[in-house]
Amino acid sequence: MTKALITCAQHPGVYFLEKWFSGFNFVYGDTVFTNQISASQQLLLPKVSEADFIHQLLNICLDNQINTVFAMSFLEQKLLAEAVELFSEFEIQLHLPDLNSRKLLFDQTQILQKLHFNGIKTVSHQTTNSFAGFSKACLQLGYPTENISVSSAQNPDLIWIIDDQHKADFLDGKPVIPFTKAAKLFAAEDLLLLRKFDPSTQKIVYASFTDGNLESVWNPFLSEEINKIGAVLKLNGLFEIEFQQEEIFNLKSFFVR
Repeated sequence: MTKALITCAQHPGVYFLEKWFSGFNFVYGDTVFTNQISASQQLLLPKVSEADFIHQLLNICLDNQINTVFAMSFLEQKLLAEAVELFSEFEIQLHLPDLNSRKLLFDQTQILQKLHFNGIKTVSHQTTNSFAGFSKACLQLGYPTENISVSSAQNPDLIWIIDDQHKADFLDGKPVIPFTKAAKLFAAEDLLLLRKFDPSTQKIVYASFTDGNLESVWNPFLSEEINKIGAVLKLNGLFEIEFQQEEIFNLKSFFVR
C-alpha cells in the first residue's frame, strides 16, 4: 500500500484526500487534531522558511518509508516544484504542479486561449489594458445583462464582479462593484482578464495528473474534457477546475493556504 504524507493537516480542507485516494495509507504533518488522528499518523515537519526545508522533508520521507507527498500550501508547492526530480530519484512522488505547470498557471489568459484553440469549451472572455477596451469588452461579454468578472491576468483568483443590477456587496463570495468604479482597478493592474460569470451553473472538479495523463478525479464531470485539458496543458499535480455549464472558467493548483 502506498504511504502518503499530507502537509498542512491543521486545515480541515485536506481530509477529503482520504476519500479521494482511499487506497493510500496516510500520515499527517502539522496537525492539531490530535484527538482525531493517532500519534503514529502524525509527523512534525520543518517550517517552509527554513533554509534546508527540502532536504529535511526528503529525510523525513526516507525515514518513514513515505513514497507520496501531497504538499498543501502555496509556499510548499513553490519550493518543492524545483525538487520534483530530486524526490523522484528516491522513488517519491510529489503531487504538485511542476515548474512548467506553475509557470502556466500565472497566465490564465494563455490557458483559456490554448484550450479554446484545441477545441475545449471555455467561458467567454476578453483581455484589456485600457479603459476604452474595458468598456468594449464588457459590452461584448453581455454587460449589463450578464455579470462580468474582472481579475488580473496574472492573478485570476482575485475577482471582482461588475454588477449594477443588484445592491449586494458580494455575489457568490466575490466582491461586487458597479461599472462606474471599475476604472479604479486599472491603477494597480496592467492587464485585466474579463470573464462572463454565472455562479448558478458553477461546478468544481478536482483532478490529479501525471505527465498530462489524468490519474484520478474527484467529483467527476466531463471526464473526456478533463482528459483533454491535462494532455493539452501537459499538467502535473493536483488541480481545481472550475466549470460554468460545460465551459472552463478557471484552472488552478489545489492548495489550502
